[in-house]
Amino acid sequence: MWNLIAMMSGGPPRTGQLAILVPYRNRKGYLDIFLREVPSYLERVNGISDYAIYVAEQQSQDLFNLALSRNVAARAALDDGLSGYFVFHDVDVIPLCGVDYGPRSFNVAWFLSAGSCKVMVADFVKANGYNPVFVGWGDEDVEFYHRLEHVGCEVREWHRIPESRQAVVVNLEWPEMSDDDALSWSRRYFGHEASGPRFVPYRAGCRRFERYDKSRDFLGLSQQEGNQALWNRVRALPPDEKTSYIARSGLNRVRVDRAFRSTQDRIRWIKYQTEDVLDPMTSQDGIVTEARDPDPEVSKGASNDGGPQRAV
Repeated sequence: MWNLIAMMSGGPPRTGQLAILVPYRNRKGYLDIFLREVPSYLERVNGISDYAIYVAEQQSQDLFNLALSRNVAARAALDDGLSGYFVFHDVDVIPLCGVDYGPRSFNVAWFLSAGSCKVMVADFVKANGYNPVFVGWGDEDVEFYHRLEHVGCEVREWHRIPESRQAVVVNLEWPEMSDDDALSWSRRYFGHEASGPRFVPYRAGCRRFERYDKSRDFLGLSQQEGNQALWNRVRALPPDEKTSYIARSGLNRVRVDRAFRSTQDRIRWIKYQTEDVLDPMTSQDGIVTEARDPDPEVSKGASNDGGPQRAV
């Protein structure tokens, strides 16, 4: 395990600087739009010039790990020692209007989309980042917000605070639809009926644009079910055990010294193989649960102490 203190070795961060952290694999068409539109919005609309964008690209062909990719981007930013606060940003959402990327005195969950958030660096480190035991995506975000609250950090939901009421966000995943249909989807997504953040589809017009089929390598029923089961187990842990588990599985398992890093203007790339950046978790580190064996004859031979066990 690597000591979290080492992450801050670049010196104390400047509280005003923003680091936008983007987990990424395969969706180049989206990333091209993102890198064109988001910097322009930050500077033109929010007046933010002190920022850097970290793109963490998983190049290994194992199952994409969204939580790990976020941690890789954060680890790189922490190693640089320049950031005061993070915005974890999905590559498929683009601000259109009414979105404020400025810092807050609290952490903002669901900023722009479900998996994205705005978090103070000190609180992110205190919560030990995201849990890389989650795979694909699903529930890694709610577990992270739970971590923040468990270690005593304030978290507010973006869609429930006044600043989001006039926000309009482009979702590159959405097919073209009417404004009324888009508003209906937004309300269902965020769970509000009155004013609040609104998603709209990306209208490509004459531009060539192909939406990405995430089911190819991001979404899978079995991994979603596994993530939900893991989240339920973490949530149900007694407080002391939960504190211990959070301290063992998170940002402290991640390093980027073997990743390929490059810089282009404000864009900082981290291209990595999973095995090069993730410290393996031993069975002693995991949540131990009773194994489910579908063969009743095997179950009969289990030991009297509850049978075989596995760590997740």
